[in-house]
Amino acid sequence: MKRLSAMTRCLIPVCLAGAALAALPVATLAEETPMRPRTDPAGRFSLVAPEGWQRDDAGPLVRLTSPEGDIALWFGLSDMNVPAEAIAAWTAAGEPAPAPQAIVPAHPRPGFEAATAFVYPAEDGIFRQAVAESHGGRLHVTLIRGALAALDRRGAQVNIAVTGFRPADAVTETLAGLSPAALEAADLAALSAYVEENLGRFDVPGAVVAVVQGGEVRMLSGFGRRARGADDPLTPETRMMIGSVGKTMTTLLLARLVEEGRLSWDRPVQGLLPRFAVADPELSATITVQNLVCACSGVPRRDMEFLFHASDLDAEAVIGSLSEFEFFTGFGEAFQYSNQLVATGGWVAAAADGAAWGGLDAGYARTIEDRLFAPLGMTRSTLDFVAVMADPDHAMPHAPHGAGIRAILPVETEGALLPVAPAGAHWSTGADMARYLQALLAIGEGNGIVSPESLAHLTTPQVPVSATISYGLGWFVEDWRGHRLIHHGGNTFGFTSDLAFLPEAGAGIVILTNAGRANDFVQAVRARFLELLFDLPQDHHAGALLARAEADRRASDWAAAQPVPAETAVAAEGRYRSPVLGEVALRRTDDRLIFDIGEMAGEIRPDPARPGRWIVWEGPLFAMPLAFDAAKGTLTFGEGAAQYLFERVE
Repeated sequence: MKRLSAMTRCLIPVCLAGAALAALPVATLAEETPMRPRTDPAGRFSLVAPEGWQRDDAGPLVRLTSPEGDIALWFGLSDMNVPAEAIAAWTAAGEPAPAPQAIVPAHPRPGFEAATAFVYPAEDGIFRQAVAESHGGRLHVTLIRGALAALDRRGAQVNIAVTGFRPADAVTETLAGLSPAALEAADLAALSAYVEENLGRFDVPGAVVAVVQGGEVRMLSGFGRRARGADDPLTPETRMMIGSVGKTMTTLLLARLVEEGRLSWDRPVQGLLPRFAVADPELSATITVQNLVCACSGVPRRDMEFLFHASDLDAEAVIGSLSEFEFFTGFGEAFQYSNQLVATGGWVAAAADGAAWGGLDAGYARTIEDRLFAPLGMTRSTLDFVAVMADPDHAMPHAPHGAGIRAILPVETEGALLPVAPAGAHWSTGADMARYLQALLAIGEGNGIVSPESLAHLTTPQVPVSATISYGLGWFVEDWRGHRLIHHGGNTFGFTSDLAFLPEAGAGIVILTNAGRANDFVQAVRARFLELLFDLPQDHHAGALLARAEADRRASDWAAAQPVPAETAVAAEGRYRSPVLGEVALRRTDDRLIFDIGEMAGEIRPDPARPGRWIVWEGPLFAMPLAFDAAKGTLTFGEGAAQYLFERVE
């Protein structure tokens, strides 16, 4: 599964602020053609407005407003060339100019020479972000302001607009039409050295990397240790969780069953799961199999609703919980990531393969074994946690911790993902994933596990994620320098993974780690692989280090957090109940206040960046926000669209 939440949202490639802006010619209010860039009236930059958003060119900044009016974006140029002075852009936008919590360098996007990000604390449920990017001696300024809940629903559309903001004279480097040469031994040695050198820098205990080119496994290597502080090496045969890379397996199963005639992409889900229903009765009857796995249905993430009840849920119970799911945007309008819907897609596959109601979990495990793992020789891939824990060659999960370095989690903690197993509770190995990648690349040659037509359907864009990335059916589809890059990452509490391939170039990479939220590391390794594949200079690493430096800055803030004062801890201690998430407890252990949801627990400490707020300081729910109201006897967990109110149980 993807990352659960983050205290500091980063909706765009550089965590984005303003400037004294050059005035733009007056224009009338307009509505943009979706995903089609349009230049500003002076012809100095181009901009993409997401579907349904309105554009206003009348002020000194071009403004885009969400359909509901609760998100505003501003874009423009500044005559100033000192990024720190760009804060005046908020005034030009008619907004109060908040004091930034931090000003940090960021990796420039293609077409820019440098970038500076302005980080602001969220206040009163409003999120702000800004960036100043330099091109040709001028600053290009982006401002974002929106309600947290609105950004949860339309964050991908914000990403489309921000990544589509480009200088009019920017030259896009392209490798279109160029095929990479075969990787040489020196290239693979350089990639191995890069991984080895950066494990410690990115606080990753261990990793496995597999490279496939021309149908052959060119590299399959383990690095580091199975557990921090242990001597056991992490090898290509070590079992690790792959998270949401498993979604690609679920949609591949659906494609196989479509080819067998057992189901069709446009078949209503109720035709296979009659008890399936969402909040809207009309939608309940019309939602199709494809709608479950396109990430385009308009349902914001509701991960906490299965994590807080993990020990009580099975497939049938999760399907039953969908009856309260509301759809906030139209199908195909906004990218939204729902683990429950994708998991239901997996249970649809099980039902189409003969599993009865009451046996959908076992049916999915059987179907993926029969139609994927066994045919590909993936003998160490499984959904069986009991078998994994009995196997001495499995990696330990490591999750971020308030002390600043990742800490070992019990393997059993990852069992909280089993309620949505088809969406990302799979275990595999580097060797098995290399076989999987080989099979994917072979599809284009007509001898893969599904037909080329099925792979084309799975990788046909269904909804945009950014100006260059869309989501298909279980796959991200990216225009990478003129090449089609198909990929998906995965995050569990203590593992991070990535699988990416260039189907036309016949090459790809798998990266598995035993580190939670290690996206910066796996994306840096993938970028280095692509650079070596096309004999490009090592440009990405500098940006990866900037991102890591910002992560280290936030970690330093969290490490400075002190325990909740004893008087406050005594007042807060007790049991609390939410009608959605059930009962939790705040309990004192020695001088620590513990947030205990039953399935998992962690110490709470005051958030240094947000007075009056707490964070979960350790454990699987690290950095999730909490707020205690002593007068009302309430506890608020999360924020934005995923905010839940708990009342004290007397």
